[in-house]
Amino acid sequence: MFRTIIILFILSVLTGCAASQASEPVVLESKTVITCSCRSDRYNCADFKTRRKAREKYECCMRKVGYDVHNLDRDSDGIACEW
Repeated sequence: MFRTIIILFILSVLTGCAASQASEPVVLESKTVITCSCRSDRYNCADFKTRRKAREKYECCMRKVGYDVHNLDRDSDGIACEW
């Protein structure tokens, strides 16, 4: 029984990690719900009409994977797409 519990725990951790990479909704501090893809570098600053939209994608991926996947913060000061 203990072995079964361990196996179930490992499976839940593994599937949780895989799911966190998918494009699923993330709630930002502003209570905005957005979806973002953080598996690969998909976006550039020119892809966004406003800096707010760029910041939302940046924050979403920072929450999901913990780093700036899309390189939207080139000077690493925490502010995305400083034009």
